[in-house]
Amino acid sequence: MKLMKHITIALVLCAIPAMAFAQDVTCDDCTHVVSVYHGHGGLIAMAAEDAEMVTYVASCGGVTRTGEMAPNDAGMVSMLLDGDLECHAEEASFEIGPIMDGGWYWLTMEDNSAVGGLVNKDVLDNEATMITDAGDGVTMTMGSGAVLLTETATGRVGLLPNILPVEHMDPEDPTPCGATGSGTADKPFKRLASGCVMGDGKTITLANYHNAFTDATTRIMDGDSVTRPATTDATTTVTIDLWGNGSGSIWHDPATEGTNGLNWVRGNPAVAGSAARAGARYQGVTYTAKQGSGPGGSDLTSGTAAGGITFTDAGDSSATVAITADTAYCSKDNNHRRFRLPLSSWRPTTRARLR
Repeated sequence: MKLMKHITIALVLCAIPAMAFAQDVTCDDCTHVVSVYHGHGGLIAMAAEDAEMVTYVASCGGVTRTGEMAPNDAGMVSMLLDGDLECHAEEASFEIGPIMDGGWYWLTMEDNSAVGGLVNKDVLDNEATMITDAGDGVTMTMGSGAVLLTETATGRVGLLPNILPVEHMDPEDPTPCGATGSGTADKPFKRLASGCVMGDGKTITLANYHNAFTDATTRIMDGDSVTRPATTDATTTVTIDLWGNGSGSIWHDPATEGTNGLNWVRGNPAVAGSAARAGARYQGVTYTAKQGSGPGGSDLTSGTAAGGITFTDAGDSSATVAITADTAYCSKDNNHRRFRLPLSSWRPTTRARLR
């Protein structure tokens, strides 16, 4: 099986305020949605860890408005959905992020208010539960992850989630499907495809670089930063590629069963540090990058330097980010030595399936 995937990478070269007014606007940093964007209300949430700004994109009746909010000292953001942000159109959506789960919002109608949770975009592809129809006595307005219920006689409203938690696997059989064994001569890779749980099948984006001082390969986690080299003759190169998250999905080639063939662990980050990384990562993946975040971010051309940063889609299902010194960013007057990689904005969603 071959995975075809296009991933957008947000590279933060410097802080760029983002405010746009357009009909077609995407928000790479937005992680959650207002499940039913209708009427007058407001919202409150905690910004994601290390998020300097929280972006929102509100679309109402063909008009899109965007903006950014700086978290307060407690990491919280809040706003009112009124004025230009009050929406009564049938076609409407409101995205915001990066924020943490647990944020909530409210809608105020003539007779009462309804309160609902901000829905994580990762669950929007899950199957929604059919809400029981109460007939003419209750009007239902479908949203993204919730339904707005309005009692016809009184006008009272409520928000009812319709994406429910999935049933957890039996704790007596938690074994994930996939490759077993360590790939050694006495414990070769073998396929486990029955009596196991497939897991969620999602992917992770793996980024690491070689430390010239310690000769170690260092993994870069979400929100981590890399220090720019002090001189222009040195380069720090970050390698980026796509892997399985270890929950059970595998790529299977029957010809290698019972051998140490790496087809058994394609997409398994356990082999990411080995010389076989190029053969083991997911194939057919392409990459793009943005300079800055939110609606104000601009596309970065592969192979072209910007501010001492050169992003390259390597064409082998990986990408590289070459980081060098740049006087506009690294000098006594412009001290931006740290280069932050917001991995949470990459959001791969393609599922690997057992074959």
